[in-house]
Amino acid sequence: MSLTLIFTVLIVHWVADFVFQTHWQATNKSTSNFALYKHIRNYTVTWLVTFGLWVTYSNHILHMSAIDHGYGLEILWFFPITFVSHFVTDYFSSRMVSYYWKKDDIHNAFVVIGFDQILHYVQLFLTINWLLN
Repeated sequence: MSLTLIFTVLIVHWVADFVFQTHWQATNKSTSNFALYKHIRNYTVTWLVTFGLWVTYSNHILHMSAIDHGYGLEILWFFPITFVSHFVTDYFSSRMVSYYWKKDDIHNAFVVIGFDQILHYVQLFLTINWLLN
């Protein structure tokens, strides 16, 4: 896996998980599956747009398609895998963070947030590695 791909995953994940998460989604996803769904939908759409830009870039600038790179349609499995795993991870982590936050236990709330991020990165890199190899 190239450094460019690693840095792209780090940046896209940060934008999708933090920048594009609304205040309403962040404060309600621990009690509302609809708020959680909206967050995960925005997250996944951000990845879809990124993938679309990559395919467009490789088709028009490099004059080769994703298939020329050796990536067939199986790469599309990335999106449902990422949607489901992110939903499950955030379902539990947001409830744990909310629990600690209400107890004014900020340290453990951020420990959970940090672990949540590790789980997201592990999923992203394992999925990408599986699909590209």
